[in-house]
Amino acid sequence: MTQDAPTTRRALLTRMGLAAGLAYATPTLIGTGTARASDASAPSGRASVSRPARQRRRRAPARPEMVVILAPGQSLQPLQAAGYDVLSQRDNATLARRAARLRLPPGRNPAQARAEIARLLPGSTAALNSLYRPDDLTCDGADCAAQQMIGWRPADLQARPRIGMIDTGVNPDHPALRGQSLRVNQVDLDGRNAAGRRHGTAVAALLIGNAQGRAPGLLPRADLIAVEAFHSRADGAAADAFSLLNALDVLIQARVQVINMSFSGPANPVLRQVVVEARDAGIGLVAAAGNGGPGAAPAFPAAWPEVIAVTAVDADRAPYRQAARGPHVALAAPGVNLWTAASIEGGRLRSGTSYAAPFVSAALALGMARDGLSATDARDRLFRCAADLGAPGRDPVFGHGMVASPSACPEAESQILSVSGE
Repeated sequence: MTQDAPTTRRALLTRMGLAAGLAYATPTLIGTGTARASDASAPSGRASVSRPARQRRRRAPARPEMVVILAPGQSLQPLQAAGYDVLSQRDNATLARRAARLRLPPGRNPAQARAEIARLLPGSTAALNSLYRPDDLTCDGADCAAQQMIGWRPADLQARPRIGMIDTGVNPDHPALRGQSLRVNQVDLDGRNAAGRRHGTAVAALLIGNAQGRAPGLLPRADLIAVEAFHSRADGAAADAFSLLNALDVLIQARVQVINMSFSGPANPVLRQVVVEARDAGIGLVAAAGNGGPGAAPAFPAAWPEVIAVTAVDADRAPYRQAARGPHVALAAPGVNLWTAASIEGGRLRSGTSYAAPFVSAALALGMARDGLSATDARDRLFRCAADLGAPGRDPVFGHGMVASPSACPEAESQILSVSGE
């Protein structure tokens, strides 16, 4: 028997744990773009009055934005004279250049803008100010022993690497993070509201969560620098290329060993420049492969060769059904039904390639900080020691296979030092 739409929505909300699911009323859209509950009947004792329907006024689409890296000594004045609005500009220490966020003049499309900027500012680099999204979903199911799945050992918990992450907000007062070595920075969002703390807090807890908690972090003694780069939008949290450019600059200057990027979006040549600089600085780069599904186009930054692309698997090592696939996928890690921190206190089960990426970031950081390997050597060892899944050898579903703790890698046994008195 089929259910009507309100009943289906009510059941869905109830399954999601929302109290509103118990008293759901079908919303009526009004001209301001908000939703209010509609009444089933007119108030008692008062005749209903028929009024002409009010047409909703359609908002004009927002003009596209570009992010521009200026050549040394260049000014934005030629672009301002051509009608571009300068929304923000900052010096980028990593590139030793100035970066700007611009709104296009009316009637100009991105292709026209790129050509015009190249003509007005020779030597500059311009790209659409792309948006990037967290790769997560809330889910139901039982806990999984994720650390045991990758052979994580008690001695691994003692390592103290310096890790960076770019994400939504992080709540340092969450019990899983209180007292941990955590520094939270926020890039200037140019007046936009910061995104919530749910996703970032969960990722941070996977990395450095208190060892005494229900779901201890992989590296509870690590130093974590979290850069909040996401703003709130009507369609969810997002970070644009300009914010990510600045966030990467912060972490490169902080000399972190590994950067975790649990988000995905389109290719962007300006963002790629800073990713290459991070690689050249000896930083290990890890990103979520994306949750677009098996047929999705490659997502970035994961699909760039400088970055380790991470997919998610469940407790049975089966691929996460919404994970992206492709030749760029490098490693698999637990990412289905993971118990991790909620935004304020307690925790929730979550799924997504976002939550698989921290397992690889931790393993990479462990190889660098404890074993003294370069980012490249630590990465190559993870590839060699991964547990092959699916078709023999590297494949587009699992990459090289399930990531393993460096401590569980046979070739690492002779390098592992015993930890005592800590």
